[in-house]
Amino acid sequence: MSSDDPISYGAAGRTLETWLEGVRQGWPDDDVGRLIVHGLPRWFHALDRTRQAEVLAQRPGRTGSRWDALLAATVEHLCELHGHSVPTWVDEPERFLEETWVLATTPVIRRESLLYAPPAFIRHGAVPDPADLDERGGERFAWVL
Repeated sequence: MSSDDPISYGAAGRTLETWLEGVRQGWPDDDVGRLIVHGLPRWFHALDRTRQAEVLAQRPGRTGSRWDALLAATVEHLCELHGHSVPTWVDEPERFLEETWVLATTPVIRRESLLYAPPAFIRHGAVPDPADLDERGGERFAWVL
């Protein structure tokens, strides 16, 4: 990852826009995927409820890529986990994929992804391996701090 990667930024200065910097800087897909699927939820879980609401209210720009759908799906999923209202920007048509994109490349994990992905990811058409959604070991079920 770049020395400018969002993970090294101070938590107070981050916004949802921060999580798209890797896309704009041309990082490898694996790095961008890990940043959105792993980094964003970890950061979000660590915020207090007021700061979470502030972050959700700030509409991130779009990159014109499939990563916009993955970011929207991740945010929608986090809202469901934490009892926040889903922000309206998540429903912008450009944040949905016409053809489902499964991040995993191996057949077994692709199948597991489609079977067990949370609804937000299926809805947006950007489907990570559900085991990647929880830094505590990949539980398939929602948990909240």
